[in-house]
Amino acid sequence: MLMAASKVHHVAEIERVLDGQQSDRDPAVVHSWIRCVSEYRMDPAQKVRAHIVSSARLREHRERSERLIHIARNGLSELFRQVAGHDYVLLLADNKGVTVDYFGDPRFETELRHAGLYLGSEWSESRAGTCGVGSCMVTGEALTIHQSDHFDELHTPLSCTAAPIYDLHGALTAVLDISLLRPPGPKISQNLALHLVRQSARHIELANLMHEQRRGWVLCFSRQSSFLDVDPEHAIAIDGSGHVVGMTHSACRELALLAGCSWREPQRVLGGPIGRFFQADTDHLTRLARAGCADGLAGVNPRRNRHGQRAAGAGHAPSVCATGGVYRGQLRRDT
Repeated sequence: MLMAASKVHHVAEIERVLDGQQSDRDPAVVHSWIRCVSEYRMDPAQKVRAHIVSSARLREHRERSERLIHIARNGLSELFRQVAGHDYVLLLADNKGVTVDYFGDPRFETELRHAGLYLGSEWSESRAGTCGVGSCMVTGEALTIHQSDHFDELHTPLSCTAAPIYDLHGALTAVLDISLLRPPGPKISQNLALHLVRQSARHIELANLMHEQRRGWVLCFSRQSSFLDVDPEHAIAIDGSGHVVGMTHSACRELALLAGCSWREPQRVLGGPIGRFFQADTDHLTRLARAGCADGLAGVNPRRNRHGQRAAGAGHAPSVCATGGVYRGQLRRDT
């Protein structure tokens, strides 16, 4: 009886949103509910069980994501180690929403598979409705879809927190999600989970950039100089002629701010000369690399955009240093 009443309430709330009434839900949830009905022709009163792709299809998806899975694996293992004690499940989904890597407690395997928190589950928004992976893919933003935020009533017991992973050229290539079968508290209880998936996604992007950019400059910059060597916030790849050829997503946002464009238009940043964004050129970078960090050279400052804004924080120059070695958190040049 209680479950039936809950379903009626959930459907009624979605219908009120569709009628244009105000909602206390996050805007991302409201917009997703509207998409589910207007674009995907879903019915909130109809339950749709989690979809697990066939073994053959899963193999295809995993093969296409093989390099990313390899690069991300250590980071995902460490993240799972941090959250496993709180009964989280970790999913890595490709850009189609199919789970290509998975970490979960084997004791709950049957229950997790039934809920779709399992290898091969498809969580695209057009398939599963409002959900962590799918709604993250559509918005391109990290978010939490908590319990009744989900469109499908079958998924409302879950809490799913997801962050996008972008490739070097600004395209969304994967989604990292940590989910709970039975979350212990309200949505705010997942704020730490949101921080962790954002951080892990950033680390994966940086590892991918370092892996790809073996014959060029990597310029890392952060708001806090004390963390630059161990956990840089942003990184860009620069070719021998001083042009931006790759970047992490956070760096894309910073450079887009300087370029006066949206981060959703990475093509307006890629290919630009480094001097467009920073008070530096390749000669300057070479001098920094030769000098090394021991000399305390940090002379690469960001330019301001037409509104007087700088990247890497309001009015704060990024902390930059250089080395000839392969060293995360510093400007590097491989020879």
